[in-house]
Amino acid sequence: MDKQMDKMVFAIIADRFIGDFIDELLEADISVTEMASTGGFLKEGNTTVVIGVSDKQYVQLKEILQRIIGDHADKNSEHAGAHVFAIDLVKGLRI
Repeated sequence: MDKQMDKMVFAIIADRFIGDFIDELLEADISVTEMASTGGFLKEGNTTVVIGVSDKQYVQLKEILQRIIGDHADKNSEHAGAHVFAIDLVKGLRI
């Protein structure tokens, strides 16, 4: 597990993708926290995840998102498979 955290990623993932997405993250040794969420970002059931990653893991994360969601989601923005927000961290610690 990479101890350095360079980015904090908040991703709102359509429920139809969440199982495969989390499985792939865990296979890549990327820790993920699921949070209960409600709202209309995706106009369907969704799960919000929080992921702290190094820059190297961020590249892996984007590849996983593309493979699991990008190739299968409706490109219509009302039915997108995910909304992802990545924030550069000044300092991130894993204690």
